Amino acid sequence: MPETGPDNTLTGWRRVALEWSDVPLRAILAATFISHGYDKIFGFGVSAFAQHLPPQVPMPALMAWVAALAEFGGGIAMIAGFCTRLAALGHMGVMAVAILTVHMSQGFQAHDGKGYEWQLALFCMALCLFIRGAGPMSVDRVISGYWRGKRAQETASEK
Repeated sequence: MPETGPDNTLTGWRRVALEWSDVPLRAILAATFISHGYDKIFGFGVSAFAQHLPPQVPMPALMAWVAALAEFGGGIAMIAGFCTRLAALGHMGVMAVAILTVHMSQGFQAHDGKGYEWQLALFCMALCLFIRGAGPMSVDRVISGYWRGKRAQETASEK
């Protein structure tokens, strides 16, 4: 049972650990997606990636760009903690498509790049960030603090 204060909130190191646990998760997930998106855009190319998409993916050229930009652009946004939930949603979409169209038929375990366990792990990490948000050290936190302060000022001026 976590230690709680008189108002039933977490106290001490548990509150800090819970608050800051999103930062390393956000950092490693962002780095992973930036790396894969970079390869698609600047490495082997989006058109080469599109040619490797399975036939059940509609409009492969467009979907290849969507995936590459969700990974690379979403990863950059996520590492800064900017629009983290939106970036996480994009990553979840990319992983869901990868699981359902490529990896599901190859089983759970990822032997030789097959299977869907890695994509499912990335999906679940993105889901955690979608649920919890960016956490501290993020542009999202700065923006939400600004709006909270602005609302508090407006409320105070109305009294």
